[in-house]
Amino acid sequence: MRIVVSRAPGSEREVTPLELFFDLVYVFAVGQLSHHLLEHVDLRTGAETLVLTLAVLYAWYMTAWAANWLEPDRLPVRMLLIGLMFASLLMSVAIGDAFDERAWLFVTGYLLLQVGRATFLIVGLRGGPLGEHFVNDLAWELGAGALWVAGAFADGDARLLLWGLAVVATQAGVWSLERFRLFFIIALGETVLTTGNAFTDEPFELQRLLALAVAFTGTVALWWCYFQRAEAIGVEVAQSAPDAGGVGWLGTWTLTLTVLALIAIAVGDELAIAHPDHDATLGFTLLAFGGPALFLLAQVFFLRSVLGHVPRSRPLGLAALAVLALVTAPLTLLAGITASAAVVVAVAVADTTRVRVPAPARGREHRSRA
Repeated sequence: MRIVVSRAPGSEREVTPLELFFDLVYVFAVGQLSHHLLEHVDLRTGAETLVLTLAVLYAWYMTAWAANWLEPDRLPVRMLLIGLMFASLLMSVAIGDAFDERAWLFVTGYLLLQVGRATFLIVGLRGGPLGEHFVNDLAWELGAGALWVAGAFADGDARLLLWGLAVVATQAGVWSLERFRLFFIIALGETVLTTGNAFTDEPFELQRLLALAVAFTGTVALWWCYFQRAEAIGVEVAQSAPDAGGVGWLGTWTLTLTVLALIAIAVGDELAIAHPDHDATLGFTLLAFGGPALFLLAQVFFLRSVLGHVPRSRPLGLAALAVLALVTAPLTLLAGITASAAVVVAVAVADTTRVRVPAPARGREHRSRA
């Protein structure tokens, strides 16, 4: 079986249509995470959403990474991905009630993903240098799985604690640049879907239309900030960095923080579209300004590590978000998302009009500063 499913060493690796199909389940998963937080914008639900998001992202990371070692057009690999896709769907449909009556459904889908993937790779890559690695991976997943099962038996704070320990234990550095880009677009696409649905679910008002326009502008600015600068730098570093493991770990956590940021932004935008003239609450302010701040902070960590410096636009954007969060706290939800979107747009403009100058980097000298 190893000869049938393993990818030939050195062969070119492209994302296949089936892998893209698999990723679509996670559009739904990110949407479920946003809706879970939207139902109760408080610290407890925020902590639950954080734990579930880390679990969902880890499941996706590990599947994307495992697929890199397999020949995607072989029938056993296709059947594996289809099976993992259904397990992902089981996990995703349980997100909204994972801390209530659907805990076992979430855990079942999650463990089918992790254990099934590792078992297949043990068989498929046996005799090769990675075979033993996936034996260790399976043992680790089973150990962490005990925490997931224990959490499903528990409830309340005990479940949150046990599942929090489980996601901390399983976070690892697995990274694929092409899939990173795709998952970012998936999460960004869910933001568009969330704001669109929020608008269609409410009566037409000019204020609501303005909120939709502001939310869309902010989403485009997020896309611009990523693809105008950070993505190109990531490509260059991935091709030239001698420490692939270090870059992989950094890329993994950058994407994790980015997805958490997009979930917060989507919920903040949805609240503003539904109730544009309502007064801002503490929860809304944390989402509307904390989400963009987390997005910029993820880029700060990444750019600092790969360039040796951070473009001025990022810390200035973070400072502006902090100030505007205080200034708009007594104002409406529409004012809040308008202010936060303006900051992201300003960062995008800075990236577009920057002056290119040499800067130190991993393995390359040609960089720029905004």
